Amino acid sequence: MASALRVLLTGGGSGGPTTPLIALAHTLRNRPALNPEFLFLGTKQGPERDLVKKAGIEFRAIPSGKLRRYWDWRNLTDLFRVLLGGLAGWQELRDFRPHTVVSAGSFASVPVAYAARMLGVPQILLQMDWCPGLANRLMAPVSQVLACHFLETGSAFKIADWRLIGPVVRPEVLNANSEKANAQFALDPQRPLLLVTGGGQGAQDLNRTVSGLCEAWLADFQVVHLTGRGQSPCGEWPGYHAHEFVSDGMGNLLARADLVISRAGMGTVGELAVLHKDAVLVPLPGTHQEENAAALKHSGAVEVVAQANMNAEWWSDFRSRWKRGSLGGRLAQVFPESGNEAFADLVLEHAKGRTA
Repeated sequence: MASALRVLLTGGGSGGPTTPLIALAHTLRNRPALNPEFLFLGTKQGPERDLVKKAGIEFRAIPSGKLRRYWDWRNLTDLFRVLLGGLAGWQELRDFRPHTVVSAGSFASVPVAYAARMLGVPQILLQMDWCPGLANRLMAPVSQVLACHFLETGSAFKIADWRLIGPVVRPEVLNANSEKANAQFALDPQRPLLLVTGGGQGAQDLNRTVSGLCEAWLADFQVVHLTGRGQSPCGEWPGYHAHEFVSDGMGNLLARADLVISRAGMGTVGELAVLHKDAVLVPLPGTHQEENAAALKHSGAVEVVAQANMNAEWWSDFRSRWKRGSLGGRLAQVFPESGNEAFADLVLEHAKGRTA
């Protein structure tokens, strides 16, 4: 390419739409002779700022508003925030002059996508969830290509060009070392590990369930419980390790786990698939996570339990059925392989004409 590749990344509000974009940046940086430059446009309040800066990517916050499909007085104020986000995105696009824009969802990306279309900059979408999200559905008409994990998801979009790719995951997951986790988290190398996580923000309701089940789990496992920031641990039992948040070593911890109990966000599920991990999914009630969990359960790739039904009786039944490795192998087979490289190839394909 005659000039350095410039990629504008947009998203945020949570870690879900952020980590695959960071993984994309890492993959492109490893391509010889590209010398890529990145700019990430995200929200002021979300956790993406720290994640992006840690990855060595320039971050700038733009105004953003939530696009609700129900009446709420904040729809009026958020409409102005969306318009301001579009103006800010337009200016950043004019200044940075990217060869392509890449988004993994989030409402912060929507006005930027429309500004990119007006300026003739190709837009690439990554749709991770089974059910198309509202933000990506709004961006699809002004996007050139969609990357997704499920055949049914791609068919649901009104977009001419869409590709199936595998999970796009962080380098620390691809390079995970289970043995390092023993020293990092003071684990017994001889005992199996159960990892419980409610996502980057934690899950207070899930934490309450852990409190009632932890003693039963400790009969067979040592337990690492990621509580979320500001949340209290559930006890002081031997073999129980509580952490509010893990910033370094999460990949190693996932690799070390024999069983993972998690929410059903596709960012986490994708990482579990890459590592062939057995998983119990507890979808956040009333959200897209329920569709994710149902689709994966239909494939026999995960155990799914509703939060309200997660009790000692359920655990006893699941424990009697579960055979180590039985779910993780099927979970890996649900997805196409080589998500990181395929996503990078897609970006280069659409940037090629503008960088030649």
